[in-house]
Amino acid sequence: MNVRRRFVWRKSDGPTEVTVEARDGGRVTFKTGDGEIVADFARLSDGRRTVILPSGRQLTGRAVARPDGRVEVWIGARRIHLELADPLRAIAAESAQAAGGATEVRAQIPGRIVEVRVGPGDRVAAGTTLLVLEAMKMQNEIRADSAARVARIDCAAGQAVESGALLVLLESEPVA
Repeated sequence: MNVRRRFVWRKSDGPTEVTVEARDGGRVTFKTGDGEIVADFARLSDGRRTVILPSGRQLTGRAVARPDGRVEVWIGARRIHLELADPLRAIAAESAQAAGGATEVRAQIPGRIVEVRVGPGDRVAAGTTLLVLEAMKMQNEIRADSAARVARIDCAAGQAVESGALLVLLESEPVA
C-alpha cells in the first residue's frame, strides 16, 4: 500500500512544500522543488523510524502526528515542524467540530501517565492541560485543541501506554 502526503516545512528562509510517499517494500520518496530523494525506510521496535539515504547516511528519529495535521519530527536533538498541505483535511476537521463530533486524544509516543488533570463530564477550554505524559525522561502536557466536554478517560496515573493508545475522548462543545 502506498501512502502519499504533502507537507509544508516552514524554514527560516521561507516555506517549502515536501511530498512524502512511502511504498511497500520499505522505500520512501521525498520530493521538494529542489529535487527528489529515494531512500530505504524502516520502523524500529522502539517506535522510532530510520531512513537510509542514497549516500549511505542514516537518519533515525521519531515522527509524531498531531490531531491538527501538524507533524513533529525529531532527529537527534533537532526538531522539525511540518504542516499537512491538505486543505480537505482542515475542512473535514472543522466540519466534525461544527457537527459536535468527538475527538480522540491518543498517545503520540509510548510513555507513562504522570497525572490526569480532568475527569469525565468536565468542560475544558482550548489549551487546557488534560494530562501529563512522561516519555524519554520529559514530561509532556497533553492539551485540548478546542473547547470540549470530557466524555471519557481511558488512562490512569502511573499507567504505561503505547503509542496510539486512546487516552481521553472529548465531545465538542456547541458553538453559541
